[in-house]
Amino acid sequence: MQSLTNIQQAVYDYTRQALKQGRPFPSLRDIASHFGFQHTTARFHLKALEKKGFIRQRSQRVSDYMLPGEIDTRPQDFDLVARIPAGAPLPVFDETRESFSVTHDFFGGGDILGIRVVGDSMSGDSIADGDIAMIKRQQEANKGDILALRIEDEITLKRIRLEDDKAQLLPSNPEHSIRVVPARQLEILGKLVGIIRKV
Repeated sequence: MQSLTNIQQAVYDYTRQALKQGRPFPSLRDIASHFGFQHTTARFHLKALEKKGFIRQRSQRVSDYMLPGEIDTRPQDFDLVARIPAGAPLPVFDETRESFSVTHDFFGGGDILGIRVVGDSMSGDSIADGDIAMIKRQQEANKGDILALRIEDEITLKRIRLEDDKAQLLPSNPEHSIRVVPARQLEILGKLVGIIRKV
């Protein structure tokens, strides 16, 4: 790790002392008040500590930090925003908003949302009708990823295989057939990072 300036060391020591006393990681307001900083100055020093590897960002919220190696056990709220067919693609539609809480380390960082699964075409991956698919929003995919896909005004949960200008939508339930669509019609919304089982 890079060395710290005197003021960075003081800020780092202050954060560690707070955690040792069982308090949460100090907020910008806490740090600014303790050292007589402006909020922008406190944020500058936290960013410097992050860049040098002494702290890491806990979530995408500004100035939400933790120490490297620390496990985040706080519940995090996720919105259940829509239904995603794991069968034949169906029109996208929102349902009544629900939310649920799980600890953040279940799914890692990033922009994650929960989508209710409809159908059984991915049952070979133990994804059942009524489960909640946790989707990390991203446009890139690796081979073998299970993806949330938009096909024009439809949405589905599948693996894909690209061949020239065609995309095969691959179910894991052998009772469902492979669907082929023009690759240009396909948009990757994100990849599956976890499942919350229907109870």
